[in-house]
Amino acid sequence: MICSVGLTCVDIVSFLPEYPLEDSDQRSCTKQSWERGGNASNNATVLSCLGASVEYFGTLADDNLLHSIRLNLKSGLLEIRFLQNDMDSLGIKRDNCPIIQCGTGPISVVICSEETGSRTIIHAKGNLPELTLTDLEKLDISKYSWIHFEGRNEASLPSMLTRIKDYNSTHLNPTLLKDDDPMTPTYRKVHIPVSVEVEKHREALGCLLPLADVVLVGKDFAMLQGAKDCMEAARIISTKVQPGTVVVCPWGDQGASYCIARSNPADVDVKKQDAYVPDKIIDSLGAGDTFNSTVIYCLHKGLDVSTSVDLGCRIASEKLKIRGFKGIRDIVKKSYTQLCHESGTTN
Repeated sequence: MICSVGLTCVDIVSFLPEYPLEDSDQRSCTKQSWERGGNASNNATVLSCLGASVEYFGTLADDNLLHSIRLNLKSGLLEIRFLQNDMDSLGIKRDNCPIIQCGTGPISVVICSEETGSRTIIHAKGNLPELTLTDLEKLDISKYSWIHFEGRNEASLPSMLTRIKDYNSTHLNPTLLKDDDPMTPTYRKVHIPVSVEVEKHREALGCLLPLADVVLVGKDFAMLQGAKDCMEAARIISTKVQPGTVVVCPWGDQGASYCIARSNPADVDVKKQDAYVPDKIIDSLGAGDTFNSTVIYCLHKGLDVSTSVDLGCRIASEKLKIRGFKGIRDIVKKSYTQLCHESGTTN
């Protein structure tokens, strides 16, 4: 089972014919809905649609005080119940989520332009606390075959990632130990591989890079490190992680770069995968989460890094053509047999 750790929130999504001008008269949207959002929550959704057994792990705000925030006045569904029901509908496990009486959970208002497919997100964090090491220590991590972290909580994440590293150091797999090839990436050698998404424009998130086996580095953070394109991003990030770490740097419609870090930076072979840009973009909300989730899913199944990144770009492109995530399941079944069967491919 894959565990996705981080944020979930309610996205209030409005589709408009075009993005509104500042201070213009209010326009009617063509569609508005509540959606379950948040990077880690979206990761869990896509992983489930791809066919993975997945658990979401993150704090939830007790909605006893949220009487003014209702999804549907007739059914009386409040924020936490909406989030829980939506996860249940996709088979996403969430029994270990701490439920905290804090009054206000995170909510995002999202404006999607039908003209360009762009999305603009306005996020209100609320007063819901982040996960802590104590929360993680309550989990039986032995039941997970992969743990993915959304890089958002630099105060607690280093100790949480270290906790899993300590577990891996004391739970060695004899089969994995036989692989002494220095070219084999670390995630193939550890008991529970750990991936981290580092996306936000916050320098402090750099402390997470040396603690993961796979790092997925967003454009904003890479540019903060001085990168001007995805190839430069992978080279820079490869010097900030441990040798053997897989580095993947998605760069929107420019595709993605990837490499495996080495002790000698000169030995790092950075490669690039072009994007698959659709003729028309319907909904770009969550396309980056789709890419990251697909890469994680493929690596977890045993596909090589190159194929995983290629499929990440392909499935992200398919997501741009549809609203939401749930259509991904049918797309994969019809067109991507690599994602439906185990592979013995090596890196």
